[in-house]
Amino acid sequence: MEANYDGSVSASIGTSVGDANNNASIEVSVKTGTTASVNAGLDGNNITAGVSYSDTTEAHLTVEANVGTHGVGVGVSGDAYVKSGTEAEASITAGQNGIKAEAGASIGNAAGVDGSATLNGRGGSATVGAGVSIGEHFEAGGGGEATFKDGKATVGVSGDVAAIVGLDVDVSMTVDTKQIQHDAIATAGFVVKEAPVVEKTAKEVVDKAPEVAKQTSNVIVDTAKKTGDAISSGAKKAGKAIKKAFRF
Repeated sequence: MEANYDGSVSASIGTSVGDANNNASIEVSVKTGTTASVNAGLDGNNITAGVSYSDTTEAHLTVEANVGTHGVGVGVSGDAYVKSGTEAEASITAGQNGIKAEAGASIGNAAGVDGSATLNGRGGSATVGAGVSIGEHFEAGGGGEATFKDGKATVGVSGDVAAIVGLDVDVSMTVDTKQIQHDAIATAGFVVKEAPVVEKTAKEVVDKAPEVAKQTSNVIVDTAKKTGDAISSGAKKAGKAIKKAFRF
């Protein structure tokens, strides 16, 4: 089930450069008017529901940049905005993939900046975000999730409270268990493939161990003997020097 109302007017302009691995973009957008939506339904064996209302006039300047190669990289984004009006939203997803819920509301006039950074790895990713806003406004919200879908486990929390000056912090981490399994199998295959070489090397080390130990022992004994001889010779010379000094 879904119902939407859109009495807003919006416009945007932007540009981007780069390729799939290394890119950057910038966009300016404006929107004014009222929008509202209600939805509920099933996503596989998960129940989803959400409601939102917005009667705002706002403008945004957003920038994004991503740098990466071979499945590892960093992405950053920022959003500077001015906003006036009222908005509220809430959503929940629950079922076999876990649970995710969030809600928030704001009213008044505000200007702010939000930013986030994501570190992507072959086996997962981690995201942190923060923002600050100021103005004659009040807003509050938060959310959390603990989900597992398509082999990816995600845990995250977010929250913000603002009255005149507000702060918000978001932290999220995703682990790709399929990628970890793939890497583990690849590593195991490499170990099995190289096992004969490892076994041969280990055998050579074991075979040579007695000879190495014997040579090492001989060196130690020889060094000890030379050290003892040097100490004895030094002691005799020191004794003669003392006798000469005191005319013994």
